[in-house]
Amino acid sequence: MAKRIAILGASGLVGAALAGHILRAQLLEPADQLLLVGHSALVTAGKLLNMRADLMDAFDDERVRIEVVPDIADVEADIIIVAAGSRPSSAGQTRRDLASANMPIFDRIADQVVARLPHALFIVVSNPVELAVKILSSAGDRMRVIGMGAQQDSLRFARAVASDLGISRRDVRATVVGEHGEAMVPLWGSIELSTDDSRAADCLADLCARSAESPVENRVTELRLNVRRLLSKQCICEAYALTQRALPDARIFVEPLITLHGLHSTPQATANATLHCIRAALANDRCRIHGQVDLRGEVLGLSGVCGIPLSIGKSRWKAESLDWLQPEDIRAIKRSVERIEAFVSETRYGAVGSALRPKEPFSCAG
Repeated sequence: MAKRIAILGASGLVGAALAGHILRAQLLEPADQLLLVGHSALVTAGKLLNMRADLMDAFDDERVRIEVVPDIADVEADIIIVAAGSRPSSAGQTRRDLASANMPIFDRIADQVVARLPHALFIVVSNPVELAVKILSSAGDRMRVIGMGAQQDSLRFARAVASDLGISRRDVRATVVGEHGEAMVPLWGSIELSTDDSRAADCLADLCARSAESPVENRVTELRLNVRRLLSKQCICEAYALTQRALPDARIFVEPLITLHGLHSTPQATANATLHCIRAALANDRCRIHGQVDLRGEVLGLSGVCGIPLSIGKSRWKAESLDWLQPEDIRAIKRSVERIEAFVSETRYGAVGSALRPKEPFSCAG
């Protein structure tokens, strides 16, 4: 049976990058469809038609059917990528600002797509990813809704560790759970090396020991303060150099701030992380990825949206056990879920929750 992948928000930076990644990865076969979905505006439809022509010029050898769907109300697909929404307009924009701008878009997708397509798998890219996951999960089967933020954060953590060890990221597996933002939780105990290099293993042990000397929250606060001071002077190279001297768990919190300062987005990294999720869904082999999902006690008794390691089939996710975690990791994850739920509740209903959430600029692009 032919596969259909739809990208809501295909005209945006991430959507356009993802379309290229999907076709380049040759995940689709002849007669499969890649749907570029717009939002009714003539200008957007025209841009998507131009994108379609360009993509066909580049990738038509595989004879994948690339089609433009003018509005989300008309989309029919097996896997739907939710990349629609506003992108951060400045490095100082808060998560709440972005949530206010994107919530009506998430509501429309929930009403006109999720409720109408009960058998589709939804992969959420749009931010705040936790808010989108909660809204879409409430409109349909929550086991078919996954946010890709935790996969992107886990890839960042693996890259940071690999860089310090002097090896390839493909030889490092690492996990970041919790929020795709300030309340994410990098798990040192999750790191696995697929290299026999004893020097790398010794270096990893040293990084773990150094990270335990000071809470990551303290190191992130100091690093962020110094990076912002450099950015205020447009010292971009110095800011990146400073983050490179930090430990990997702190680096992944702060480095995106520098990227946002100039690009306001990370389209290639975001598209790559999303591609991991799509590939896992199509393979249907239950390989481990990471994603934000709406939990109902499946992991550590948690209830609410949280990024976790999981496996994914063509239609549903399955949580992996986190029983191996240390008590301090479990406490950090529970705090993260509490902050996520307070943020979602306050955004949706104006509920009291601001005491749990510092008003930090949104720092995880994509």
